[in-house]
Amino acid sequence: MKNIITYILIALLSVFSWSCSKSEDGPKTVEGGGYAKFSKTEITVSDKGGQSSATIVWDNVEWEINTAVEESFITNVSPSSGGEIGKSGLTTVSFTVSENNSTSKRSQKIYVVNKETGEQDEVVIVQETLPFTTLNPNTKHQKVVGFGGMYNPVIWTGSNLINSDEMTTMYDPDGKLQYSILRLMVYPDKSTWNADVAGALQAQNYGAVIFACPWDCTDELAEYIDKDGKSIKHLPASNYDAYADHLIEYVNYMKSKGVNIYAISIQNEPDMDFTYWTPEEAATFTANYGAKIRAAGVKLMSPEACGFLPEYTDAVLNSNEAFSNTDILVGHLYQGFTDLANSYVKARHDYICNLYPSYLAPAGKTWWMTEKLFNEGEKEEDLDKHLFRKWSYNLEQLGLEIHMCMEGYCSAYVYWYLKRFYGMIGDNDSRSTVTEGEVMKNGYILGHYSAYATGMTRIGIEVSDEDVLATAYVNETGDVITVVALNMGEQSYETFIETPGEISAHSAIETTEDYNMKDVGTSLSDDLKHLDIIISPRSIYSLRIEL
Repeated sequence: MKNIITYILIALLSVFSWSCSKSEDGPKTVEGGGYAKFSKTEITVSDKGGQSSATIVWDNVEWEINTAVEESFITNVSPSSGGEIGKSGLTTVSFTVSENNSTSKRSQKIYVVNKETGEQDEVVIVQETLPFTTLNPNTKHQKVVGFGGMYNPVIWTGSNLINSDEMTTMYDPDGKLQYSILRLMVYPDKSTWNADVAGALQAQNYGAVIFACPWDCTDELAEYIDKDGKSIKHLPASNYDAYADHLIEYVNYMKSKGVNIYAISIQNEPDMDFTYWTPEEAATFTANYGAKIRAAGVKLMSPEACGFLPEYTDAVLNSNEAFSNTDILVGHLYQGFTDLANSYVKARHDYICNLYPSYLAPAGKTWWMTEKLFNEGEKEEDLDKHLFRKWSYNLEQLGLEIHMCMEGYCSAYVYWYLKRFYGMIGDNDSRSTVTEGEVMKNGYILGHYSAYATGMTRIGIEVSDEDVLATAYVNETGDVITVVALNMGEQSYETFIETPGEISAHSAIETTEDYNMKDVGTSLSDDLKHLDIIISPRSIYSLRIEL
């Protein structure tokens, strides 16, 4: 019974291999003799190499294996011979394939040879190459101004301020992080304006862009109105001109101290209770007083709503005068941006991502994300529930949001407090994961983008693995290309970066749960146009290429 089953299997495999064979002559047998042949005509193996196998169907024959070429990528064939006169069988032949480090597929034939007649049958071993990641500098998107955060305001944070050494850690262009934007608060009390001058000057001397936002329209100019049963501060239209003068006075004061304010917002979160504005009021002020403020030598930012609310943004876009006076469309992402499975968040995401191609790019304008923080679990007593302390949370929140903002044509990403237990560097709070002044995981994530994308233009990039999220950038002269990638998967990703020209220099850094901005190796191909890179699982990776 066992012999019958064996012969049936041999017959079935013979039919299968006949149908798969590239030859029209069928199996190579001799009249009255036996045969030996492979069950497949082609086997595809991974670029990684390793163990593989092929099945030989044989009958009434002794056979041996021949790899046929001297420089073979196939070794350790076992068994190298077999069969037996008067019997039939199936034999699995194992072999080792070396790793394919070239940029092309390769192939090699293995032969099974009839020892008596010399007749042979072949199988082609085809080895894949690494997946390709292709850069396209001709597909240009938004210019990236930079990345940074909020300078801890003296009127709110008391002694938890940023010192000179900490500014150096974050903003020194020769350092690791290389932050490039600093956000200041326009204090309602003019006597406190000087508190931020030293820090702003230091950041400016490092090359950073400085912009400012008012929270409070000042007690002198405010009135109080009832909103949802709550008395809140509000700026009456009769004081718009005086408020514009207040902002201009701040700009001129800082200029007198050597700080050049790049841009100023009309109001931080007008939809909240700091100083409340309706969408129409924000647009009216921008339309009627924006030109006056811009004449002070600054760009005007508007409307800066808490959730980048369409009603506030549309009010500016739909007013010719307000839109004309708005140099930078700004807002915050507190109502969600990355969870596209949520229909509300997806609608908000799609709305924001449509702003640049539909409205801003044709008018030569940009949009900035000017405030967000990630502090989930901060009030939990159980440290294990402090999600903001976990690398997975940092990567999936801040890392993913910056990536999606870049893909959504954002030109600047600005975090909330630079120095805080959920910020970029640690403070003296017991919930901080590092000692005061040391860089936190979020700080390194932001640094990957700031050090590798500031001042560049986003370009096209195609990645074959859905777990790897990448954006690419090119400098003005086109001879430096950078890539920032997030590997959200649990496996390393190896790929060839294909460039449009020969590479003269290359380097990369990576941050994972275990290390920060570590130098990692890259390997240049013989044609000088491909880089072999490996991105670790659950990591953020940055690459610099000089052409």
